Amino acid sequence: MLLPAVLVAALLLANYLRPIPIPVATLHVALPSAEAALPIPWPTGGQSAAIGDGYGLLGASGDAKPLATASIAKVIVALCVLQKQPLNIGDSGPTYTIGASDVASYTSYAAQGGSLVPVTLGEQLTEYQMLQALMLPSANNIADSLVAWVFGSQDAYATYATNYLQQQGLNQTHIGPDASGLDPGTTSTASDLANMGLLALKSPALMQIAGQKTATLPVVGEVANYDTVLGQNGITGLKTGNNDADPGAFLFTATARIGDKTIPLAGAVMGAQDLDTALQHSVQLVGSLQQGFEQVTVAPTGKVVGSLQAVWGAKASIVTNGVVQVVRWKATPLTETHTLDAAVRNGVVGGLKVTAGQAQSQVRLQLDRPLAGPSFWWRLTRH
Repeated sequence: MLLPAVLVAALLLANYLRPIPIPVATLHVALPSAEAALPIPWPTGGQSAAIGDGYGLLGASGDAKPLATASIAKVIVALCVLQKQPLNIGDSGPTYTIGASDVASYTSYAAQGGSLVPVTLGEQLTEYQMLQALMLPSANNIADSLVAWVFGSQDAYATYATNYLQQQGLNQTHIGPDASGLDPGTTSTASDLANMGLLALKSPALMQIAGQKTATLPVVGEVANYDTVLGQNGITGLKTGNNDADPGAFLFTATARIGDKTIPLAGAVMGAQDLDTALQHSVQLVGSLQQGFEQVTVAPTGKVVGSLQAVWGAKASIVTNGVVQVVRWKATPLTETHTLDAAVRNGVVGGLKVTAGQAQSQVRLQLDRPLAGPSFWWRLTRH
């Protein structure tokens, strides 16, 4: 009788020592469906485009063929000058003295018409003041003088600017024979200009200047910003443009405040019938873009999104350890990816990432309580 008892005991021990099955983890995350984005009041005629920083192209209209940028070309000047001679907030930069060639440039531009800032022989201007004259009253003569001082010549500037644009992926933008943009040879598309606006947003000194309604310069005194819609619907800048080839253009930067998140925006309107029309279209466009975003809460902290189930009957809930919240462009669908380690019986078991385009929210997943292990009797007698 001893042998059967020993055999049973051996079988029970072998059963007890068998590997414990890994529990089964399941996850169920309810993702709100995408809403229809609000209709965007794109201007009729010309072309327009808008971009959200971190969201990509939000939309565009018109035939995306290069058009004359007019004075928006001065943004390219500013970006290139600041790349070569950076300014921090509060810096003045080097000082330049107005020479005979600068006076001659002023006289030449005065004969052609367009925006100017008077200069006198021997007048001194800092880099910061030059950029103010460039961006606010859109001084054509200062554009040419600035590139001559910083780059040596218009040709050298054109080479530098072309390389800069190509490095930034702005392949639809072409530099013409002047720096001011009065000549129609400087061309671009609305989408390229919108991306240029995002580049400008990364320059605090440039955005500080673009956000000024007035500035005081030597000789001329107070000058006003041609951006007359500054501050409307969150517009923070950037540059107007008009010439015979493009009578109404505006490259704008703005912000959209959605919940606790601020989204930088940039866009351009080109080919409007006049400058005022381009400005007003931009105000309407920015207001509509701001309404096109929404904050979506997929799960609050501690939300049960799954479970860990063991074959011996033990069960624990999988919960989020933070808020899963995404600010998305309304028409963008949500997707989720996750990782789970079902072998973990306590604490963090994985992670959850919810994505809407380029926007995302990521949290860890954890058990609401330790998963109880199998009992001695269950391990001994399991099938």
